[in-house]
Amino acid sequence: YNKIDMVTVEEVDQLARMPHSMVGSVEMNFNISLDPEEDDLLKQNLWKYLGLTRVYTKRKGAPPDLKEPVVLSQIRKGTTIRSLCANVSSELLRDFNFALVWGTSAKHAPQRCGLAHKMEDQDVVQIVGKTVKQQQQDKAFSSISQAASDKHARKRLEAKKQKQKRLR
Repeated sequence: YNKIDMVTVEEVDQLARMPHSMVGSVEMNFNISLDPEEDDLLKQNLWKYLGLTRVYTKRKGAPPDLKEPVVLSQIRKGTTIRSLCANVSSELLRDFNFALVWGTSAKHAPQRCGLAHKMEDQDVVQIVGKTVKQQQQDKAFSSISQAASDKHARKRLEAKKQKQKRLR
């Protein structure tokens, strides 16, 4: 319930005790903030009730990017390492080797995890891909490398055709 400054204290108390209820006031800066960057109780409850999880990514040797999280949903694709990789790139999922996880879902920091690891809100994840040697041992390597070679050849042919058109 918003506008708690417009009702009596008894009504506020009654509303606050109701299940799945929250009272707030922007004017009194109570549970609702004017600053969009501030993490107030309303935002926390929205994240919880919508089942959203913020996961921060980290590159090797660099600090984690805490400004732009990847938002995963328990309802849609899940909150596992597999869903994170699929959300970012299908190639990342294909070349996945293991992940290093920091946060509340990890037993120790960092924890080496597989695709089935379930992440919690505000975990930090570093995805480690397969090495070239590991990729070469993969059964699908020849088809993947052939597809990449074909794509490159098509691009070169298209560029050559466009160059010839310009010269005419």
